[in-house]
Amino acid sequence: MTEQTTKPKIIIVGFPKSGTSTLQKAFAKSGITSAHWKHDGKAVGKLVYDGWFDEGDPFFHFDGVDAITQMDFCNSPNPGDTLQSYWPNLDISLLIAIREMYPNCKFILNYRSPAATSSSMSRWHNLQQRITQSDCTGLPKGRGSLDEIERWVTTHINAIRHVFQNDENFLDLDIASSDARTTLEAFLDRKLSWWGIANKNKKTEKSELAT
Repeated sequence: MTEQTTKPKIIIVGFPKSGTSTLQKAFAKSGITSAHWKHDGKAVGKLVYDGWFDEGDPFFHFDGVDAITQMDFCNSPNPGDTLQSYWPNLDISLLIAIREMYPNCKFILNYRSPAATSSSMSRWHNLQQRITQSDCTGLPKGRGSLDEIERWVTTHINAIRHVFQNDENFLDLDIASSDARTTLEAFLDRKLSWWGIANKNKKTEKSELAT
């Protein structure tokens, strides 16, 4: 398949509560158009899977989008709707298919301490409850304790590294490190107009990178 210039050139393959909103804001302020959690009023994760299974292209519904900063969706699309759970960012087979179709697409594994990620999920609205009530990629329905989420996060980080660590278009990004911005700028080969903390979790006394 011929890679099209209008399709996403960057995707985030880590977890929410690990700086995805910070990345989205940094991209937006730097002229990088992104799809984050919802796109055109629809769950990004569902659009990714709809594109893949209906059209053979996970990026089919993302013309004009430069980056997908949050693919996962674990929520009710509208009040009263059934809880939906989509985690294409954790779907290794799908990510491999994306890599084969879009060899120049940059994959960014955003991460911080799995324990910190698990803790933040437990304090972000009712996210932990929604995760426990859902079948998530790598975490079946009924699982969702802090220890189980931490193990889930750790296993995904290790799996992504195992598969993509030698890929020149893959970045292993410690989002909490002091050099995260410069590392990301070097990887993207462009300066970012903003860097900081977006969507901070208010249920803590410490500042932390959020979704």
